[in-house]
Amino acid sequence: MGALVDKGVRVEQFNLAVTDIGKLAMALVDAATIVVGTPTILAGPHPYAAYAAFLANALRPNTKFLSVVGSYGWGGKTVDTLAGMIPNLKVEVIDPVLCKGVPTASVFNALDDLAGAIAQKHKENGYT
Repeated sequence: MGALVDKGVRVEQFNLAVTDIGKLAMALVDAATIVVGTPTILAGPHPYAAYAAFLANALRPNTKFLSVVGSYGWGGKTVDTLAGMIPNLKVEVIDPVLCKGVPTASVFNALDDLAGAIAQKHKENGYT
């Protein structure tokens, strides 16, 4: 989140375990980019992340970009599962950042690169 803010991107962060669903819905409708952060649970996204994807799909926001940041232990299909849950969103998917186990320096660099890619997409499309 800090890397996006440092690059001038307005960020609204939600802890899906405790967030108000109405506030999340309002933010989704106005979001230029959605980044879902989730661990892998039983080979897929955490149920809260799946619920957020389901909500975004139902709302059909004018979101232009989407990415996933996640972790896994022995494998999983988190990105594929989430992508399959949002067929109503016509978004450009920015390469996800997935980490096996404990993040390394290369994972943190990939997160910085993701923030840069999002900031560049926003700049090119006139978003703040």
